[in-house]
Amino acid sequence: MRVDVLPFEPGDYEQVIALWRATEGLTLREVDSRDAILAYVARNPELSFVAWDGDVLAGAVLAGTDGRRGYLQHLAVAPTYRGRGIGRTLAERVIEALSAAGIAKCHLMVREENEAAKAFWEHLGWMARDDISVMSHADPGVENP
Repeated sequence: MRVDVLPFEPGDYEQVIALWRATEGLTLREVDSRDAILAYVARNPELSFVAWDGDVLAGAVLAGTDGRRGYLQHLAVAPTYRGRGIGRTLAERVIEALSAAGIAKCHLMVREENEAAKAFWEHLGWMARDDISVMSHADPGVENP
């Protein structure tokens, strides 16, 4: 099996969102609309990736930066492709791309109950932080921010 890892392109969105929707433990909101995701990718070019096995989407990851830190989001691998290093490869590609952009630190968020995801990230050398809390603010007119 040869999987090609390529930059996320607008034409990938429909298959990527279908993968994300089917991935247990991955939460999507209105901010994950086609327009919002494609605007995010356009603001953060060459930081998000897709893994293709021919015309089959094996995995995808969304990433960006605020200019100081990177943010890795929505990494998912299709169930039939798990355990083959695709998730690791996607994460490494994000870190390499961020590093090339001068970004040395990257964060990600994992739902507290998602033990499989936490184990995956810890296996790759990521560490849980207990010195910070995530806080959010959203427009009250937006449902499920």
